[in-house]
Amino acid sequence: MSENKLRILYFKNDSCGVCKAFLPKIQRISNDYGLEVEIVDIVEKPELAGQNMVFTVPTILIMDQTGSEIKRFARNFSELEIREFIERLLSLMNG
Repeated sequence: MSENKLRILYFKNDSCGVCKAFLPKIQRISNDYGLEVEIVDIVEKPELAGQNMVFTVPTILIMDQTGSEIKRFARNFSELEIREFIERLLSLMNG
């Protein structure tokens, strides 16, 4: 578990080409920042997708230690946007 307690939920499905292409990037981000990542297939876990109001894939949710959503990236986003957001957030959290 990471010391900064942020978590990434990565919502995808197997028929989504963008989801497959972005998965290694999200895993790299997770490793680079020491964040836990949970990969959620919306076909296998539709209830989790519904609880989080995920209606399109890929969707990335950045969650805090309480499980509350801090930021959502859906449909059109880049690896750089996610990295910049995480860096800003971590700098605020770590003072």
